[in-house]
Amino acid sequence: MNPQSAAGILPADQSEKSTAGKMPAAPWRRRLSCSKCRPAAVGAPRAAAFTLVELLTVIAVIAVLASLGMTAVASAKKKSRTAVCMVNLHQISLALDMYLDDFGKRPPSVDDLVSGKFLPAPRSLLCPEDKTGNWGRLVGSIQSGNLTFGLPPVGGAPAALDEPVKYSYLLHPLSWDDATWDRLMQAGGSAGVAACQLHGLGKQDVADVHSFSGLLLRAQRDGAVVRRRIFWTTEALTSGIAVIPLSNSGSGPDPYPLQIYIDDPTRWFQNNP
Repeated sequence: MNPQSAAGILPADQSEKSTAGKMPAAPWRRRLSCSKCRPAAVGAPRAAAFTLVELLTVIAVIAVLASLGMTAVASAKKKSRTAVCMVNLHQISLALDMYLDDFGKRPPSVDDLVSGKFLPAPRSLLCPEDKTGNWGRLVGSIQSGNLTFGLPPVGGAPAALDEPVKYSYLLHPLSWDDATWDRLMQAGGSAGVAACQLHGLGKQDVADVHSFSGLLLRAQRDGAVVRRRIFWTTEALTSGIAVIPLSNSGSGPDPYPLQIYIDDPTRWFQNNP
């Protein structure tokens, strides 16, 4: 017996014969032997991902932050509109003061302040909160009973210069009689000459001075613009004090508008000669 064959080593001619009859391994068998192609073992860690609870929590946090941001933006816009309105009221007070210095009497209407260039910009008469674009004139017309609706002339629409000036602010004292105006001016620099009620609580569906309550911005004779809280009630007027209703011509004082222009209407009635 050949010692090489006993040791397990075949001769060269015999090893070639043994391997000649074998086929090479198929390519798909080699691919299966790849470690990357083997199925993952059970219990192996998966890639990190959001669960449904975590996703809903993130969405809820984002919604809360968005609502807080929108509330802050809305509050900032409201404060900016209030600031613009206070500037407008200050301009009206200064314009009225200049008119009084030049003519020694109050203007018949707010149109004279604009036509006389005491108010350089007519937009100073418009409040940013005014959705009607003419709240002051609508309230004044209804209160005085002079609300009229006219048709345009045959030749077409009237010229812009002939149209009444649109304004948002309450200007009742301009339509009061001379005695009531002089009585109001006795209050000194704290006498109110213009006011805005559109920043309070109410709706602009009905053009009435009682449609709004709460915050009131008042322009005083001395040029200051103050904040007041006004709620429509007759309890502030003590018993035995005569209440003078507003006449049809708008010349008599109304106890409710007096609450807009002075701080203590009860005292005003008591001291009224």
